[in-house]
Amino acid sequence: MLALEVDSLTKIYDSSKVLDSVSFKVNEGEIFGLLGPNGAGKTTLMEILSGIRDPTSGAVKIFDMNAIKGNRKEINKLIGFNPQETMLYDDLTGMENLEFIASLYHMDRSTFKSRLEDLMSLIDVKNLLKKRVGKLSGGQKRRISIIASIIHSPKLLILDEPTVGLDPDARRDFWKVIWKLRDRGSTIILSTHYMEEADELCDRVAIMESGRIVAIGKPEDLKRKYGDKSKIFIYTKLKLLDDADLTLRGIGYKTTRMADSLVIEEDSPSELVPYLISEMSRKGVQPERIEIRNPTLEDVFLNLTGKPLVEVI
Repeated sequence: MLALEVDSLTKIYDSSKVLDSVSFKVNEGEIFGLLGPNGAGKTTLMEILSGIRDPTSGAVKIFDMNAIKGNRKEINKLIGFNPQETMLYDDLTGMENLEFIASLYHMDRSTFKSRLEDLMSLIDVKNLLKKRVGKLSGGQKRRISIIASIIHSPKLLILDEPTVGLDPDARRDFWKVIWKLRDRGSTIILSTHYMEEADELCDRVAIMESGRIVAIGKPEDLKRKYGDKSKIFIYTKLKLLDDADLTLRGIGYKTTRMADSLVIEEDSPSELVPYLISEMSRKGVQPERIEIRNPTLEDVFLNLTGKPLVEVI
């Protein structure tokens, strides 16, 4: 069954087209990523899916229900939305924030306590709930915020840049939570501008640029179709670099000379490396180190759009 179906979704602000005929489908139980730079339209799309904004045109179905003109109240029971900003009240404790969110869903005390206990087995917030949110770190707020977005057991979880501002360790901890939620049956849509995050987390990825989707697919399929070839970096002592270059060219491989290494582009690098080591050793130019660098979603985005995923300032 489809959890989400988006058809020709368009949003125009003051004659500026923020979303331009966006269409995609998400299967139930899938982690689906929206990968793109800031300003690509990801947040606007998330807000339309969550019911915060209306589109200029286009259609959205959530579990086969019309999410634009249908019964939004019924649909809201099925979704959880975690925006970039945590939307928690700084003057309230973590527990008070969660109790308030639960009250919006008319949740009785017994059900709330049961669900909170269950979620705390996934997300460690036990020592945070008595503290005022304004005193917590960004990562701690994010943990409480994710519980707030799933306290009502939504079938579809929408996460807008869920790890922005988190350090690498906290980001990876958050990934584990996402996997656990998917294992429990949640369908998850997340937006990100971290290509590593999309690669690690997502079953499929839609690459967004300037309000459009330019490609959709499994990360590995996108890298294979739109990425560069894998590169083998071969390092030797500098005085042996010329000899290594001659050896590799002599056995039929085109090399690119770098300051301290030689580079060969190859579709199946792991299979080739033992042969290269053997041939170089036979010629007396034993490599000091060999690195394989596979194509990334950053390469895919650059090749599709002509721009880097993250602008260097």
